[in-house]
Amino acid sequence: MRTSERKRRAFNFKTEAQRSIRLIRRELKLSQHELARKMVSDVDQSTISNWESGKSDIPLSKFIDILLLSSKDPASYFDSLRGKKKDDTEEVPE
Repeated sequence: MRTSERKRRAFNFKTEAQRSIRLIRRELKLSQHELARKMVSDVDQSTISNWESGKSDIPLSKFIDILLLSSKDPASYFDSLRGKKKDDTEEVPE
């Protein structure tokens, strides 16, 4: 896979993760502060805000923690992303 294709896919995943954090938090009816307090590791409200806005990248372990807080299966979540855009999952010849 070409570097440009990997960058595009990484950017698309990052954008989807940002949207998901906000959607999950709203589904749980939590403020950013409340979500931060429920997480396994120390996180503050501004960190949640930065993840949602894209100002900083969320570590995978913290993203998985948010999925688990919402009772979502991480494996199923990632599989669902695969099915969203068929062209994003197909191998691109170099």
